[in-house]
Amino acid sequence: MTQTLRIEDERVRGMLKGVRLAAEDMRPAWREFAQYMRVQTDRTFDKLRLGGSFRGVHWKYFSPQYTRKDGTVVQAWGGIKKVRGKGLVKGRLRPSGQRVKQGDAIMQDTKTMRNRAALTVRQTANELALGPQGVLYAAAQNRSRRFLFFHTPRDAAQLGKILGRHIQMRARREGQLKQIGLPSAFSRIRR
Repeated sequence: MTQTLRIEDERVRGMLKGVRLAAEDMRPAWREFAQYMRVQTDRTFDKLRLGGSFRGVHWKYFSPQYTRKDGTVVQAWGGIKKVRGKGLVKGRLRPSGQRVKQGDAIMQDTKTMRNRAALTVRQTANELALGPQGVLYAAAQNRSRRFLFFHTPRDAAQLGKILGRHIQMRARREGQLKQIGLPSAFSRIRR
């Protein structure tokens, strides 16, 4: 009694041809992943607008302006009585010229950074590069409060799903693949 395992060579070749064709042009998958990253980056700005942790990064809220000799901490938005003179301490001046107010969102003074954070910089058949376009201070901001990053394993799993769908759809469109998976490529075991 013998058992024979036979690979149907034509089906395997057809499957691999569909995979090869899909891998030659990854642009549809890159576009979908770039959109996913834009959503994740926007969620990061939204969740961390008042400081905190999300997706493995931590953003500190506005640090105090200074501490007085008597131990009184003057927050970034001011609002407490001046020691000399009348009135209240003003909020720290932001680069945009606006004053920090209590409850202001971090890195969203003009919304430029948030709107341009995850734009596609370069996309080819084999490569995708994301980053802020036209924002000169983006690198300095990303060092102090990371906003554009690849969070493993969640983003890796999403990229795997997108690439898998892309390969499967392209192979099906080419008529090379009816069902993905190796078991379909093997014939029945004869006894």
